[in-house]
Amino acid sequence: MKKILIIEDEAIISFGYRLQLEQMGFEVTGSAASSAEAEQLLREQQPDAIMMDVYLKGEKTGLDLAREIRTSDKLPIVFLTASNKPEIVEGIRDLGGCHYLLKPVDLDGLNQVLHRIMRGDA
Repeated sequence: MKKILIIEDEAIISFGYRLQLEQMGFEVTGSAASSAEAEQLLREQQPDAIMMDVYLKGEKTGLDLAREIRTSDKLPIVFLTASNKPEIVEGIRDLGGCHYLLKPVDLDGLNQVLHRIMRGDA
């Protein structure tokens, strides 16, 4: 079973993602609400992919955290965010190997992206 780490600062949204991912056949290794919590979980867990919001609690944004992750690991990252600001979209594109879905998230689209990532097609 493929493992996903959720990084989302809204607890109810994170919980909803967990339920949806489990129904899709994925294992959720953990949920983090801040970049600091995410960094801790990444050290402890070995996820196959990350699902992350752009805006997080704490001093770092999701983009900041993703840049740090990408320096040492090519772990696939799917950003789920309500923001469609050009600087956010460009920031995600510049990271390479990252995907972007707008909230509210289309679950079929999310399912397709995650399965393509896990097969190595994305």
